Amino acid sequence: MDRAKLPGWIAGHRNPVCTIVLILFSLIFLFTGYRLATGDNAYFAGQTLSQDYYRAKVLTASDVHLESTTYGDTEIVTPKMDLTVKLLDGFLTGETVEIRGQHIEQNSSASFYPYRAGDEIFVTFDFDENDDPVWFASDHVRDKSLFLLIGAFLLLLVLFGGRKGVNTVITLIFTTASVFLVMIPAIIKGVNIYLLTFIIASFIIVMTLGIVAGPSSKSLAAAAGCIGGVGVAGILTVVMEYSMKISGLVDEDSMFVRLINPDHMIDLRGVIFGAIAIGALGAVMDVAMSIASSLDELLSYQPNLSAGELMRSGLNIGRDIIGTMANTLILAYVGSSLNVILLLMAYNHSLSAVLNREMVAVEVLQSVAGSIGILCAVPCTAAVTCALHKLRLRKRAAAGAKAK
Repeated sequence: MDRAKLPGWIAGHRNPVCTIVLILFSLIFLFTGYRLATGDNAYFAGQTLSQDYYRAKVLTASDVHLESTTYGDTEIVTPKMDLTVKLLDGFLTGETVEIRGQHIEQNSSASFYPYRAGDEIFVTFDFDENDDPVWFASDHVRDKSLFLLIGAFLLLLVLFGGRKGVNTVITLIFTTASVFLVMIPAIIKGVNIYLLTFIIASFIIVMTLGIVAGPSSKSLAAAAGCIGGVGVAGILTVVMEYSMKISGLVDEDSMFVRLINPDHMIDLRGVIFGAIAIGALGAVMDVAMSIASSLDELLSYQPNLSAGELMRSGLNIGRDIIGTMANTLILAYVGSSLNVILLLMAYNHSLSAVLNREMVAVEVLQSVAGSIGILCAVPCTAAVTCALHKLRLRKRAAAGAKAK
C-alpha cells in the first residue's frame, strides 16, 4: 500500500491497513448494532407517547412577581413571571406564544436562573379543561455551550496529540456511539445486559487499542490486562449484589427505568453491573496500556531481560500508577453523587445507617469493584507481557541454534 496516498493521520500509523480495517469494522458494528437495538423498539420508532419540547427564544420577560395562595390557615407565596416567546422549531415554527404565570422557584435547578429576553429555552404545552393549549417554560437551552466545550476538548486532543490525538478522537467517537447508539437502546429493548456489556466492552477494547496502538504484543498485553481487570470487577459485582441483597431500586428513577419496557422488564441489577463494568473500563484500559507501554519501552533498551526481572519491573511501575488511579474512580463516583451524600449525612447521624442504605452501598460497590479491577489489571498485563517476552526469547534462541 502506498502510504503517500493515505491521509496523514493514517499514513503515520505503523500499520495503516489495520487502522482502516478497524474503522470499517467499527462502522459496520455500530450500524448493525443500532439497527438491531432499535428494530421493533417502540422507544426508537416514534410509537411511544412522550411530551414534546420545542426550542424558543424569549422576546419579553416580566419581573418576578409574587402570587399568594391560601390553603386553610397556611399562606403559600409563589414567585412567577410572564414570558413572550417565539418558537424556533416544531409545527408552529415562527409563531409567538404567551406564557402566563410561569413558576420560578429559586431553589429549583431548572429555574435557578430567571428567564430573560434573548434567552433560548425549551417550552412545552398542555391542554386546559377547554382543550386550549397552555404553554409553559421547561428549561434553558444548554447544548450550544456543551458542544463548544466538547469541540475545544477534541481540538486540544488533536493539537497536543498530533496523529495519536486524531486516532484518540476517532476512538472516543466510536466509544460514545457504541454506548448511546447500541448499548442503551438494546437495554431498553430488553437484551440481556450481562452479554451486552461483554460485547460492548470487547468492542471498545479491541477498537481503541487497535487504532491507537496498532496490532502488537503491547496491544495484546494491554487487551489481556483490560479483560482481566474488567472481568474481575464484573464478577465481584455479581457476587456482591447477591451478598448485599441489592435490588437495584436505589432511587425513584429506578422504578421508572424498570417499567420503561413493560414487555421486557429491565434488570436493575444488570444495569448496575453494566454501569460498573463500563465505568471502570476506561481507567482499567489506561492502567493496562501504561504498564504494557512501559514494559515494551524497557525491552527496547534491555531486550535480554529475564521474565522475572520484567515481571518485577511491571509490578513496580504498577504500584506507582494504582495509587492515583484508584483515587480517580472513587473521587469520580463521590463527586457524581455528592448531593445525595450531603442529604444522607445531614439527616442521618449514624454512619452505619448511611452505609446500609442501598443507594450508598451501590456507590461504594461501584468505587471498590472498579478499583479492584484496576489492581488486577496490573499483574494481568505484566504476566502476559512476560509470557510474550518468553516466547520471543525462545524463538530467538531457536533461530540462533538453527543458524549454527
